[in-house]
Amino acid sequence: MYQNILVPLDGSHNAKAALLEASQLAHHFKSTLHLVTIVNEQRYVPYGYGMAYPADLFADLNHRAEQILTEAQTLLREHKSTAVTTQAVVRGIPKKIIAEDYAKEHPIDLIVMGKSGVDALSRVILGSTTAYVVRHSPTNVLVISDPEDN
Repeated sequence: MYQNILVPLDGSHNAKAALLEASQLAHHFKSTLHLVTIVNEQRYVPYGYGMAYPADLFADLNHRAEQILTEAQTLLREHKSTAVTTQAVVRGIPKKIIAEDYAKEHPIDLIVMGKSGVDALSRVILGSTTAYVVRHSPTNVLVISDPEDN
């Protein structure tokens, strides 16, 4: 039923909970997990004078993205996951990459993601990225709540 499952990762507890749920689904359906982390470079574009970012900011962002993927693979191994995975670091606006670009460019049957990400403000309600993906995705979306939030 689900051959290709997209799991967007941002390092949050909710994303890790989504990864573990997706791993179980992948085991059941013999699916491939597509692990994706997104570097949102737009967030760091200067809009006025006096704004300066460290010269190695984008290298640091890319390093963190790779680290998130490594942590995800470690978590899967710790939970004895046998799921086949692909992984990618993508640059762009997270909600558009997840809902529109990646899901349309790859044969994604299901997106499994946490209800909110690392942005503390989004924890009050359903995360804005998650809400956008639910509304705009061309495929099914499974939203996972982290048990630690309850």
